[in-house]
Order: sequence, then structure tokens, then C-alpha cells
Amino acid sequence: MNRKLENFMAAVDLFDAVCRKVPADAWDNDSPCEGWTARDVVAHQCEVLDALAHIARTGEWARPGKPDPPGDPVARWEETRGPLVATLGQPGVLEREDKYWFGRMDMATFVSYVQWDPLTHAWDIGTATGVEVKLPPELCRISHDLIGGRAEMFRKTGRIGPPVQVPEDASIVDRYLALVGRQP
Repeated sequence: MNRKLENFMAAVDLFDAVCRKVPADAWDNDSPCEGWTARDVVAHQCEVLDALAHIARTGEWARPGKPDPPGDPVARWEETRGPLVATLGQPGVLEREDKYWFGRMDMATFVSYVQWDPLTHAWDIGTATGVEVKLPPELCRISHDLIGGRAEMFRKTGRIGPPVQVPEDASIVDRYLALVGRQP
């Protein structure tokens, strides 16, 4: 498997694991994403990954739709995850080059840029619902390196919040969370 896809799938699998542990009565808890509940975060994540899967499947440009909070967040997530995994596993998909959300690149690189989203939102949902989440340091390092160079663009477009100050000796997990506007 392509290393960029492996990293992306590790973030997706983490998001999946967190969603499956959320108590049914916790989905409407406020998340670290201002104005969003844990349920809203799932809706957003599904819209982002549905758009990515559409692009990978068809080669046609797509943006995430407006999140519609699902009645059953886990069922909605499963509707997204299955087709996403199947599409990205198709021969030739990762090599396809085009202009994606972050510029001209191959699909594998595009997927690597998007990995930060399920990684971060797994933490958001865990924080909102009391589910323990251990972000993998290596994925945080990779995401930190990818997002760091484009942080201002990500902030201007509302994808991440203002940076949070952390000590210089903070772990890569805490530095990553701080970079994307989360209080570790």
C-alpha cells in the first residue's frame, strides 16, 4: 500500500474507532469546534471525505457539502467510510494527477493533505464526548509538517483556528493540536 494512503487510513481508522466508542447520549455535547456538537463534527467529516471520494472516483472537482447533522452519526459515518476505502483502493487512483483543493498534485499527495482532518476531528469528538483518544505522534508530525507550511492559508479559509501557545518542549502531539487551533 502507498505510504501516504497508509497514513490517511490510519487517521480514518482512528476517527472510526472514536466514533464507535461514543456513548449514545454524548453526540450532542459541544465540541472544541466553536458552534459544533460532536454530531456536527461527524457530519462535517462525512461531507469532506464524501467529496474526496467523489473526486477520486470520478476525477470531477467537488467541495464538501453543507453538513447535515445525522440522526445516527455512526450509521452516517459508515455510509462514508465504506465507499471511501473502496474508491481509494482502486488501481491507478492514487497516481491520478490534477488540481485538487490544495493545488496541482497526485491523488496520493492530496489524500496526505486531507489526513489532518480525520486525525484532528477524532480528537475533537473524543474531547467532546469523554472518549480517550491517543493521537499517533508520527501522524501528528506528518500532519504538522504538511499543514505548517500552509497554516495561514488554512486559517484564512477557516479550516483551522488561531494557533495556541504551547511550551517549546511540548510533544509533537501537543504542538500539532496547537498549530490547528486546539488547546492540548
